[in-house]
Amino acid sequence: MEEILKSQASEVREALSSRISKILGSSSEMGVLKDGQVVTKLLHKARMRISVHLQICLATPDDTTFTDTSISEYEIDRAALTIAHAMVNPINVDWDVDRYADRVKLSPPNRDGSATSEPERLKKYFSEAVLGKISTPATIVDRHGRILMVYLPNILSPARLEYVNNATSGLQNSLLDTLPPISDQKKSWRDDGFVVPEGGGEFGAGRITVSPAYFMQRQERLIDPLVTSESYNSKEVQKWLEALTTSELLWNSITAAVAPELFESGTSVFSKVVKEVRRRKNNSAPVDSWPSIFSGLEIIANRTTFSHRDPGGSPSLFDLL
Repeated sequence: MEEILKSQASEVREALSSRISKILGSSSEMGVLKDGQVVTKLLHKARMRISVHLQICLATPDDTTFTDTSISEYEIDRAALTIAHAMVNPINVDWDVDRYADRVKLSPPNRDGSATSEPERLKKYFSEAVLGKISTPATIVDRHGRILMVYLPNILSPARLEYVNNATSGLQNSLLDTLPPISDQKKSWRDDGFVVPEGGGEFGAGRITVSPAYFMQRQERLIDPLVTSESYNSKEVQKWLEALTTSELLWNSITAAVAPELFESGTSVFSKVVKEVRRRKNNSAPVDSWPSIFSGLEIIANRTTFSHRDPGGSPSLFDLL
């Protein structure tokens, strides 16, 4: 089963990569570079051509029968057009991402949801980027052309999204069980902001962290042990992960296309995690069936997440929370 999934994953990545290259290659007869520099006029022409095909794709229903074990050609085309459009639609901010990341400090949120003082402090060093409303696929790049963010709206087909939501709705009770008693909800901002819809809603409310192996907070040295999240071995979570396996293949392939360094890092690191987990005695975590290149997934339902900043991330891998 593991080898079949690896083969399928490779095929999806290759199909998506090939389709993106073909779209970008045919979007401009002259390309978008001249003497190593991006020519705005040529970039605009390429963007307009891709936009036409993207809008046609989005307006065309997928006429293939959706299955939870395969990814259709329509899904590949939709993802490829979305990514290609983002690549030829860069939006620039006038600062250096490395210098920005060095200046960011730990910024716990205000419990009332108001903005912290951190944005004002950062304005002293970096001009505020006024981006307006971004409604089409785009990339945000720093002054050196390095990608800070890739925005890919509507990249998933309606059928895929409905399937993922249906699978996640099976975690409703598990999510509700994570909510602290009312008497404890004011002890930490991490417990704030959850709103349970009347009747429970489709997903309930709550937060579940799922990981076969991770470092606990403040225990992140190489000598510290890897631990398995408490939720990982639950039947509900394992059923959810199994249902999302093929969808994760698509998401992994999208990551490989837009952030190849991140994809390679995740793949390499997790292969080492698998070996480490296998060496443990009395370990029952089914790590071989983990579907993602990321070592953890978090389900957050019906929550207002307060604005805050975490330090210590890697800006080269989009970790700018």
